[in-house]
Amino acid sequence: MAKGIFTTGQHVTLQSRVGLSPRVPADFKILMRLPDNQGQPQYRIRNEDLDHERVEQGSNLELVDTQTSA
Repeated sequence: MAKGIFTTGQHVTLQSRVGLSPRVPADFKILMRLPDNQGQPQYRIRNEDLDHERVEQGSNLELVDTQTSA
């Protein structure tokens, strides 16, 4: 998968939190891909626990491994 390309339902975290309030959650779920912004993919993401949604560039998202290792 190309860097910054995600699918609906995947769990991601923000790579950079510069300029964000400490109250902004760290973990999100991809809701949908939005139209590219200057050639960069962007996504609507949501944290269910805090009922927080935002739009982020794919380059600022990192896939979270939700599989647990035995």
